[in-house]
Amino acid sequence: MIDYRIGGVAILSQIMQATNMTLIRGDHEQMCLDALGPDGSLRRRSIWYHYGGHPTFLELRHSFTEPEQADILQYLAGSPDHVEVEVNHRCFYLVHGLPSNDTRTRLWGHPSSSMAAPLSGCTAVVGHTPTPILNGPLDDPYVIWHGNGIIGIDCGCEGSDDLRKLACLRLEDLAEFYA
Repeated sequence: MIDYRIGGVAILSQIMQATNMTLIRGDHEQMCLDALGPDGSLRRRSIWYHYGGHPTFLELRHSFTEPEQADILQYLAGSPDHVEVEVNHRCFYLVHGLPSNDTRTRLWGHPSSSMAAPLSGCTAVVGHTPTPILNGPLDDPYVIWHGNGIIGIDCGCEGSDDLRKLACLRLEDLAEFYA
């Protein structure tokens, strides 16, 4: 949701107010917490900046009051790193990285195109790994990847070329939408 550009925190703020949206914490939200939370350090902030966090930091500091910043960090800390939902009698496990009992893997894990289904009876829907790494050529337009019991939806929307886009997957019928 955040990093690489100004505007992510404003969207995050809208999600916080919405009753029909849930943020699934990913690696960038975790890096923000690691940098700015109670155990934050300059080293952690430097790592976060390296991975696109500086615009988020500037937006937090210049567009939000200190109490609002504290609320945002508290919201991130309380956000789930995975959600299991049932849609039309079908189970979906929504996670940023990979399904796992380990938080680090849920945040930072990467699927491979040859991996076995990670869950029995539930389809994993993941981000974090740009789909061309799973689909094939990096110079083809990014599209949603369908693997064995796993679907990758990271179509590289943080990039600036015409191949990358925001991908949306409607769980009711697995229809794909791109912006």
